[in-house]
Amino acid sequence: MPTSAVALQIFLILLPGFAAAYVVQILTVRGKQTDLDKVIEALLFSFAIYITYYVFHSHQQPLTFVHSAQADSIEFHPGNLLWLTAIALLWAIAMILFVNKDGTRLLRKIGITERTSRSSIWNDVFQGIQQTKDASVGSIVQVELSDGRSVQGVVGFYSDTAEECSIFLSDARWIGAEDEVVSIPGPGILLTKNANIVSISFLDP
Repeated sequence: MPTSAVALQIFLILLPGFAAAYVVQILTVRGKQTDLDKVIEALLFSFAIYITYYVFHSHQQPLTFVHSAQADSIEFHPGNLLWLTAIALLWAIAMILFVNKDGTRLLRKIGITERTSRSSIWNDVFQGIQQTKDASVGSIVQVELSDGRSVQGVVGFYSDTAEECSIFLSDARWIGAEDEVVSIPGPGILLTKNANIVSISFLDP
């Protein structure tokens, strides 16, 4: 059988796992991954997806490779492919929820690990507060800068990583040393890492 046909078969077989891994990479914030890490993750997704698929459809193939003396061909089975796609999406969603909702909480409770599923304490704080009744997006915060100034406002957006350390505040105002308040006109203020944030206080409404 031609090498190109073998490569096509491998590609089609692994495609669900790579697609699931790609969706997870888009919708989660995790530590930096090497290319090898991404490939291993995609292969693990492929393994889990096909195991799940064959538990429910053990005698139904999503696609069939037909070999003959004249030519090789591929027969697709749309209904089974839809099942395979749905399973891949379910695995991707499960991983997204595990990372974003801190799926290691149970493991911490029973002492297996002390780590969270998120990439840094920056994400732990913002996403952790977001899961409480006072969501981090919409929370009132006071940001202290290295030059002694403070800005108060409502969290609109925040950076994915602690290295970027940026936050956008709407309804913002400067807080002086004597607690004087100076409103910032316009939709808000974007504090980047160049602002040298020292601390962020989450305030009661």
